Amino acid sequence: MTTGRPAAWSGIWGYRVLLALVLVLVAFPQIDLAVSGVFYDPEQDRFMREGPLLNLLRKGVPPILYGVVLFLVLQWLGGRVTGAGTPHALNGRRVAFVLTSLALGPGLIVNGVFKEWWGRARPSDILAFGGEARFTPPWMMTDQCASNCSFVAGHAALGFWTVALALLAPPAWRPWAVAGALGFGALMSGARVVVGGHFLSDVLFAGVVVVTVTLWLHRVMVDGPERATRADPATVSRDTDESSDPSATGP
Repeated sequence: MTTGRPAAWSGIWGYRVLLALVLVLVAFPQIDLAVSGVFYDPEQDRFMREGPLLNLLRKGVPPILYGVVLFLVLQWLGGRVTGAGTPHALNGRRVAFVLTSLALGPGLIVNGVFKEWWGRARPSDILAFGGEARFTPPWMMTDQCASNCSFVAGHAALGFWTVALALLAPPAWRPWAVAGALGFGALMSGARVVVGGHFLSDVLFAGVVVVTVTLWLHRVMVDGPERATRADPATVSRDTDESSDPSATGP
């Protein structure tokens, strides 16, 4: 890159779109009801059926992504143990970034905090769509759900987290990889909205939270340190020697 702008933020126009949509939904929460209402059939008193494809996205994607992470970790460990080396994208710093972003974004913040403490009922559980709970706007903490609640969306968070994997792509490909990851997050989001599992604001907030955390971690753990390394020829030489030495302790 020839500019002073961190590579992690390249091609992140889609993130700005997510943020703008979130602000609109905060100002006009009734949009949530209107969007969910499109997929609700009052005569049959249900949302769209999940079907094989949507079921695959809900149940199949999480273990696949966890498997990808495990593969990356094992590949990096294998290179360290055997001394065969690993691709530059799999140095210790980047593997730590992938693990930390997954644990902190979709893990702790989304599933550990928001989904357990915000108390927002899912669309299929509110009065407007045949349930018994009260609709609440996304910014309001409430008591309409006891656990594993609607705000924010866990599957959408995991889908948008793939931005972390996209940031491992070479700089020339990175904007396209990030755009693809955001598109995948949108696909996971839509799969949950159409079946009444989440409101539109649930999935958009999930995207903003996870992508924000991921970009910040990449800037702190990867982009900043690697820029400092490239600026110091002695550090570059030392890191090169360590990458070929399985007994080295550095990433």
